[in-house]
Amino acid sequence: MQPLSRAAAAVAIMVAVLSSGAVAQTQGDQAQDAEEWQEPFRVFLADPDYVNALGEQIDLVEQQIAPECIQVLKNAKRRELRVRVKPVFKAGTLWPIWGEWREQISIERCDDPVIHNVLVTARPDGAPELTSLLPGNTRASVEMQIAASLPVVNIANARMGKECPSGQRDIVDTVVVGFLDGTDKEPIASQKWREYWLVRLCAKYLTVQVDFQPDGKGGFTHSTDLIE
Repeated sequence: MQPLSRAAAAVAIMVAVLSSGAVAQTQGDQAQDAEEWQEPFRVFLADPDYVNALGEQIDLVEQQIAPECIQVLKNAKRRELRVRVKPVFKAGTLWPIWGEWREQISIERCDDPVIHNVLVTARPDGAPELTSLLPGNTRASVEMQIAASLPVVNIANARMGKECPSGQRDIVDTVVVGFLDGTDKEPIASQKWREYWLVRLCAKYLTVQVDFQPDGKGGFTHSTDLIE
């Protein structure tokens, strides 16, 4: 099978996400406002140029973290689309001029399932900007991922006993282990949970445990520990 960027049809992303309930609105979006953007958003999500752009973004990440499997990516489909900032459309235009959302797409890499997360930011003067987030099912927000990534890579790199060049250091998967201290039924701002982040360093794999907990200021802190 060809890489995603050269075989857009193979991406096979399901576009009926709004009607199937796969789009989750951020808190604060009002139901009466939803109808104003849902239909143009539905049309935009099916646009071939946008679908191709998603495929190319995933392809770029796969070439970095799993080049040995780039020729056998298959069975891509959209898992979830979560809106962070409600899309805004200008009359007569297909692409949104404002808004931000996260696409979650699953693929099979060398017959193993993997999840890709792509942050999409609409722009008033061109195509949306696509930013790859950490792969896997992490519950961490964009800001939390950024804050935790360097400490995770550093603790794994230190265990190697030698410096691994930055171009060969990647977090290739994240897995939610579960909630801590029985906080699964608490409001999101009070929840504590544990994740395992898989780090690839110079072709060696190490797993780092990442615990997230509220910081008392409306955000979250994290702690890391290497899994032996």
